Amino acid sequence: MKHLFLVLSFVCLIAIEALAQSTPPSNAAPNNDAEKEAVKNVIKQTFKAMITVDTVLLKSCFAPGAIMHVIQNQKDSVIVRTSRVADFVASIGKQQSGALDERSFDEIIYIDRELASAWAPYTFHRNGQFSHKGIDSFQFVKLKEGWKIQYLIYNMYQ
Repeated sequence: MKHLFLVLSFVCLIAIEALAQSTPPSNAAPNNDAEKEAVKNVIKQTFKAMITVDTVLLKSCFAPGAIMHVIQNQKDSVIVRTSRVADFVASIGKQQSGALDERSFDEIIYIDRELASAWAPYTFHRNGQFSHKGIDSFQFVKLKEGWKIQYLIYNMYQ
């Protein structure tokens, strides 16, 4: 009888845990398609700003105080380099229009209220030639102006 009670208790705990993981918290906003499209649009606008050398548009995609990191493999080590958004915007402003073409695809976006995450595989082309590919991992915050990039970390490889 004790063993049956323990087994049933264990099964009930597993069922409760599974239910808790599959049910969003009551304060979570719906993960609807319109919000996902709004987040995806910020990614598209970022890449549009890069290819058109529109530094005003590019800067508008980022939240104040946003942070950027790039992961680079060098020989037998991994280096994580920090970039300031202002430096990134300035470097884009020095390019020729059409020179930098980043294309993302198969984005995966998760949203909870004012927080969104996007995992976006990409290819990067410089002056019409393939340069590299990788993953952009974005963290967004929804401000009164809309979704903004708060954090971007990406890797790059051939």
